[in-house]
Amino acid sequence: MQQNKYIKSVFIAVSLALSIPAAQAVQPGPYFGAGIGESDDEILNETESAFKFFGGVNLNENIGLELSYVDLGSFANDQLTQDGVAYEIIGYLPLDSNIDLFGRAGFYDWEVSDGFAYRTGTEPTFGFGLNVQMSQNLSVRGEYQIFTEIDGGDVEMYSASLSFHF
Repeated sequence: MQQNKYIKSVFIAVSLALSIPAAQAVQPGPYFGAGIGESDDEILNETESAFKFFGGVNLNENIGLELSYVDLGSFANDQLTQDGVAYEIIGYLPLDSNIDLFGRAGFYDWEVSDGFAYRTGTEPTFGFGLNVQMSQNLSVRGEYQIFTEIDGGDVEMYSASLSFHF
């Protein structure tokens, strides 16, 4: 139920952004940002709040590189935490002068802790989303991402983010 709330929020943000006069689409250069959302662990069959901080560089209007810290949440009554660092390549497909569909693929260096022991690994991650350029320096994006085989199972994340470009 809470997942629907996040999805509705992303669609409302995108709808509002569509009413703003056209800004420039993705432009080359560095950016940083933060996002909040929800993660769903397939093994534990639980949903938790999640967040991420990221930075990257768009090499041109269609390709970018991104590094992010992703906290997928605390599961099993806050006894199990999942977080890590993702490094990915992002491809943009312009839909309008200020809207881009994007896809991402890369790797996630994860750590799972139960307070006593740590388990770590590196697994593939991929996802897609919609990026709306609000102004020359600000964009909003909604996305869906899968972190594969974290401690034996997949974790999905839905998020909404703000990016600042310079």
